Amino acid sequence: MIAVFVISSCAKAECKVSADCPQKACSAQKCDSGKCIYNSIPNCCGNGDKDSLESGRPGNKCTCPQDYGNCEGKGKVRQGSQMVDATYAHYYCTSSNECIMGVESKDAFPQNFPDSVGAQYFRASSVMKYNKPFDMSKDAFELKITLDDANKDLVMPVKFNKVQVLLSTDYSRSELLIAEKNIDSDIPAVGSTVALNVPLNLDYRPQQVEEIGTVRYVVDFSYNKRVVSSRKPDGSPVYDQEIVREKFNSPPKQVFFVRSE
Repeated sequence: MIAVFVISSCAKAECKVSADCPQKACSAQKCDSGKCIYNSIPNCCGNGDKDSLESGRPGNKCTCPQDYGNCEGKGKVRQGSQMVDATYAHYYCTSSNECIMGVESKDAFPQNFPDSVGAQYFRASSVMKYNKPFDMSKDAFELKITLDDANKDLVMPVKFNKVQVLLSTDYSRSELLIAEKNIDSDIPAVGSTVALNVPLNLDYRPQQVEEIGTVRYVVDFSYNKRVVSSRKPDGSPVYDQEIVREKFNSPPKQVFFVRSE
């Protein structure tokens, strides 16, 4: 005897109602004839589309990396005939959710360069401070000058009138003036200090996203000195005052510029 078995089957339904369908990011699900159907929700971060608005925010790599890709990667600089990774410059998200090329504050550290300022009638010490790397979009040079000693014929105060910052690089044929600031600051006595903040304000832009060079600063200052103009009948001197104008040129210091974009 031969037995014949007939097996009948039917496909199992995925769903009966829309609530039976698993949820997917940025998709609206519904049950249609036992099958789960998914429709993409526009302007939703995670739907795979680069929408101008992503979940209520302007779409870009910082607001929606799921659709736009991550804000990451090194900048490129030319070395000879090749393009290589930059040392510091990379893409990152700002606090305003912009993906830019530059250097983050956490990657920079301050440098302090001391100098001795010698003038005819006083001695002073100065410290120039700036970051390595130096972000050209937001960093500034800070200069602090302290009066250490003064000649008896110097008439206080010492007045500071202008500070300039000059740059030399392999790409420049001569020194470039990259910052200049007129100031009206005084040092009233020995031991007193003047602090100056000098941002880049002359629109210098390096040829590459990173650039190494040397900077030096020039400070213009003036003061009055006592001079003997005549003598009294008893022989004691009568003093007058003359103005003295001088400049201090600092030695060069290395700088590592990063151009934010």
